[in-house]
Amino acid sequence: MPDGDDGAVVRLSGRTSAAADGLYAFRYATRTGALLRVDDAVVGAFDSEHDAMHVPLPAGDHSLALEVEKRSMPSSGLPSGPGLRWHLLLARASERPREQIEIERIASAGSPRAELRRSEGADRLAVVGHAHLDVAWLWTYEETRRKAVRTFATAVNLLEEHDGFVFTQSQPQLYDWVREDEPELFAHVQQLARAGRFDPSGAAMWVEPDCNVPSGESLLRQLVAGIRYAERELGTTPTVAWLPDSFGFPRTLPTLLQHAGIPYFATTKLCWNDTTQFPYPRFIWEGADGSRVLGALFASYEGKVTQERMRLARERDEPLVVGYSDGGGGPTGAIVDEGTRHGRWTTLHDWFERSRAHASAGPAADRETTVLPSVRDELYLEYHRGVFTTHHDIKARNAALERRLGRAELALAWMVALHASPFFVDEARRSLAEAWEIVLRNQFHDVLPGTSIAPVYADAHAEYDRADAIVQRVIEAGSAALPRFASAPTVALAAPVRDGSSFVFENDALRARLADDGRLIELAPAAGGANVVREANVLCAYHDKPEKWEAWNIDAGYERRPIPVEPLGCEEVDDALYVRYRIDGSYGAARISLALGERFLRVEHAIEWRERKTLLRCENRLVDLENPRAFFGAPHGVVERPAIPATAAERAKFEAPGQRFGRVESAGRGGLAILTRDTYGWSVGADEGGGIRLGHSLLRGTTWPDPDADLGQHHIAYAFLPHAGSISSGELEAAWRRFVRDEPQPEMFSCDDSAIAIEATKPADDGNGVVVRMRECDGVARDAAVGCAVRVNAVQCVDALERPLPTQDATLVEGRIVAPFAPFALRSFRVLLG
Repeated sequence: MPDGDDGAVVRLSGRTSAAADGLYAFRYATRTGALLRVDDAVVGAFDSEHDAMHVPLPAGDHSLALEVEKRSMPSSGLPSGPGLRWHLLLARASERPREQIEIERIASAGSPRAELRRSEGADRLAVVGHAHLDVAWLWTYEETRRKAVRTFATAVNLLEEHDGFVFTQSQPQLYDWVREDEPELFAHVQQLARAGRFDPSGAAMWVEPDCNVPSGESLLRQLVAGIRYAERELGTTPTVAWLPDSFGFPRTLPTLLQHAGIPYFATTKLCWNDTTQFPYPRFIWEGADGSRVLGALFASYEGKVTQERMRLARERDEPLVVGYSDGGGGPTGAIVDEGTRHGRWTTLHDWFERSRAHASAGPAADRETTVLPSVRDELYLEYHRGVFTTHHDIKARNAALERRLGRAELALAWMVALHASPFFVDEARRSLAEAWEIVLRNQFHDVLPGTSIAPVYADAHAEYDRADAIVQRVIEAGSAALPRFASAPTVALAAPVRDGSSFVFENDALRARLADDGRLIELAPAAGGANVVREANVLCAYHDKPEKWEAWNIDAGYERRPIPVEPLGCEEVDDALYVRYRIDGSYGAARISLALGERFLRVEHAIEWRERKTLLRCENRLVDLENPRAFFGAPHGVVERPAIPATAAERAKFEAPGQRFGRVESAGRGGLAILTRDTYGWSVGADEGGGIRLGHSLLRGTTWPDPDADLGQHHIAYAFLPHAGSISSGELEAAWRRFVRDEPQPEMFSCDDSAIAIEATKPADDGNGVVVRMRECDGVARDAAVGCAVRVNAVQCVDALERPLPTQDATLVEGRIVAPFAPFALRSFRVLLG
C-alpha cells in the first residue's frame, strides 16, 4: 500500500512471508522504474525492460518496499526529434504505480542452477554487459541519480545470480552518486569491482565528456578525477577511455591520454558518419607528438544478443556490447543467458589486452599477429555539426570558469611559494576541487554541446554560480597576499578615423578599414604588409532546419537560405566604433576597437537573440593565397585541415570544431588568424570569387529538445590578427592569452622561447610543491629553459596524475628548469620551491 510521496517517487510498502529458504521471482510492471528493497536492503530494480528479478530469501517474514518513479524517460528507444514518438513518450512518461507485486518461489536453497550450454573454443565471442547512462539529456541530474541507483541495483542482482557475468560501467560521477544515495549498495559494488565482476576499467574520465569544446586542461582533469576515484573507491586503475557516444575527437586526445597513462580508447560514434565510412574497427591512433593509443570503433554500445549482431561482431573482430542503454537499465536476465550461451563475458581492459597481444603497428611477427593501421588525424564525426554552437550560454560559462580556475590555481600556487598556512592551502585546494567537479560534470556530451532539455541548463547555471563563488573566494584570498598587481592598467585605444564613408584603425601592428556597417574591407599587418581580406567581419544569418537531431545537426546547404542582416547605423564612442544591426526580431551592437600595443582588432557583440531555427555566422573572405593552409586550435594543441577541401571526407567537414583560434595562411604572403573566446564552429574552403572563405558560427536558435535554446542576451567576442609571412603557433597562443586575459596576474613561470606555452600552474595535489604544465607549440624539438619567480630547490618530471616519470629528464641550471621538448610535447613538472 502507498505510504509515502517525496515528489519524485511514490513509496509502496508491504510484507511477505517465505515458507522456506529459496530463490524467489519478483515481477512488477512499470514504465517509469522502481527500486525494490527487502528488509530495507536494495535488492534490484524494475523498468520497462526489466519486469522480473530473482532474489534469494530465507524463511520467515520480510518487509518489502517499492520506490516507484512518478515520471521518467525510458532507458532506450529515445527519439531524434519532436515528432509523434516524442509526444507519445511524454504522454507515457508518467503513470499511476501498480500496488501489487508478484512473488513466486522458483528454487529451494542450495538447488543447483540450470547450466546453459556454452559455445566451445577459445575463440568464443567476447561479450560486454553494459548500460550507457547519459548523466543528463532528456532528464535532469536528479533523475539520473535515481536511474543510476536502479541500473547499479539491476546489475548487482544479475551478478549475484550469474557467476560468469561481467558488467561494465564507466563514469565515476555515477558511482559517486550511488555512493552518496545508497552506501550499502555501493559497498556491494566495491566488492564486485575488486573481484573483477563490476568492471570500471572504462571509468578513466569523470564523465563521458564532449572532447572538442573543453580545454586541454579540462580533459586532463577529467582523466585525473576519473582515474583517482576508481583507484581510491573501486580498487582498480582504469585503462580505457570509453567514449562511445561523444561527438568526435581531437588530434590531441592521444597525447592527453598518454600523459595520464591511459593506453586504450573506444567509441561507437564514428559509425554515424553521414558521408564516408571510417575504415578501421581497430587502429593505432597517434598524436602529433608521437603519443600512441590502441583505438577501437565498436559497431554499437547497446542491444540484445541477436544472430546479426553476433555476425557483425565476429566480422569486425570486436566484442558484442549488450544491454539497454542511454537511460541506463543494462542487460536483462534473458540477455545474460543468451550472452553466456554464445560467448564469454569480458571486461573492457581484458579485451583490449588480448587485442594488443595479437596486434602490431608494424610488420606482422607471425601468422597470429594482426597489423593495425595508424591514424594520424582527428576523429571527426560527420554528423552533429551544430554542437559546437548550440546553447552558447553554457559554452561561455564553461570557458570563463576554465580560465578563472587557472587563475585561482596560480594564485594558490603563489600562496604555496609564500609559505601560506598549510591549513588555508588545503582548504582552498579542496574548494577548487569542488569547483572543478562542477565544471567536469557539465562537460558531459549532452550538456556542454547544448543538446539537453531546458531544466538541465537551469541546474547547470545554478551549479556554475556556486563554482564562480568558490573560485572568486580563492582568487581574492590569494591576491590579498600578493604584491599589488590586481588593478588592470587603463588600455589606450587607437581611435578610428573617418575616411570618407569608411573608418580606419591603425597602430604599430596593423591597419584596418571598415565600412559603416562594420565590414572589414581592408586588413593588413603594419610596415607595408599586404591586405589579407576581400571582405571580413560580415554577419550572415541562415535558415537552420536540420532534418533530424535539431540541436545536434547543421545540414549541408544551409548557406542557400540566407536571412537579411539589416545595419542600423554606427557611431564613434570612447575611441571605439559601435555598429548596430537587426536580424528579423533580434537586435545587436558590435564594439570594434584597436588597443595600442596589440596586434589584433577586437570585435565584441552584445546581442538580444530572439530567432528560432536560425544560424548566425561571421563570414570572412580572404585574398587568394598561394598554397594556403588552415589551422584550428584543439585541446592543448592544433589541428590542420585542408584550406581547400578536395575529397569527400574533407568536404564533409563543412562545419568543424576549433577552440581559441582559426587561421589561414600562405608561407609566401602571410594570412589571417581569428582569435575567439567561447565560440567553436568553423568552416573553411574556396571562395566563389577566388581566395579562401573562413567562416565562424556564433549562435543558433534550435527548438528541440530545449524550445528556448539560445534565447536571450549574449556577449560574443573575437579578434582579427593579420600577419605577414608566417606566424608561429606559439606566438598565436600568446596573442590569444592576451586577448582573453581579464586582468593582469603575476606569472610564476616564464620562458623566453615563444614556442613553449605555460598551460597550468597549480599546487601539487598532495601538497608537495607546485606543478607546472607546458607544451611545445611549433612542432620543433628544442631544449627549453624555464625561469621561476621564486627560488627552485628541485624539479621532477611527472605525468598528469603527478606521478614520477623516471625515464624523463629535467635539470636545474642557475635556477632555471632546463628540459628537452619533442615536437608538440606536453610535459608536467613538480617543482619544490625555496
